[in-house]
Amino acid sequence: MTNDSDSFIQEVDESLRQDRMLNLVKRWGPWLIGAFVLLLAGVLAWQAWQGFSTDQGRAHAAEYAAAQALAREGNFEEAKIAFSRLSDEGPRNYRVMAQMELGAVLEAQGDLQASLAAFDEAAEAANDPVMRETAQLRAAYIVAETQDFEALQTRLNPLIESESRLSFLARELLALEAWEAGNNDLARDQLENL
Repeated sequence: MTNDSDSFIQEVDESLRQDRMLNLVKRWGPWLIGAFVLLLAGVLAWQAWQGFSTDQGRAHAAEYAAAQALAREGNFEEAKIAFSRLSDEGPRNYRVMAQMELGAVLEAQGDLQASLAAFDEAAEAANDPVMRETAQLRAAYIVAETQDFEALQTRLNPLIESESRLSFLARELLALEAWEAGNNDLARDQLENL
């Protein structure tokens, strides 16, 4: 008799457990399924966005490479048009690089003032410190050709004080231009700090 009553109690307990589980599933099941579907939709949307971004990046890279090929071939007018367009669209890094390439094309054409403006614009737009400082240094080289020593020194001092990777190139340019301007003490000081 004890076995029958134990068996009956176990069946009732099992039935109560099943009822509780069924009630939990009825209560929370739709929410769990909805959360899972939402998570799945989020992952799919993220993957789609990543694919789209990658495709866009590849397209911009191909356009950028084509514009560089135009510049290498000496077709500066078409390269200038392509880099001008690319400097206004696409990811920020491509816009900055296109602006710097536009500056280089303008410099090759002899339009140093427009080239200087392009490098200054690229330096302002760059988030990456190396890209920003590269644009600043390229602008400084143009200033060395077109403006006086004080203007060059004003441009180079922030680069030199930053102690960045390009500060040594800035020091070298400042030393060379100081020597040419007859400021031998400044030239010696800059060269000793290399």
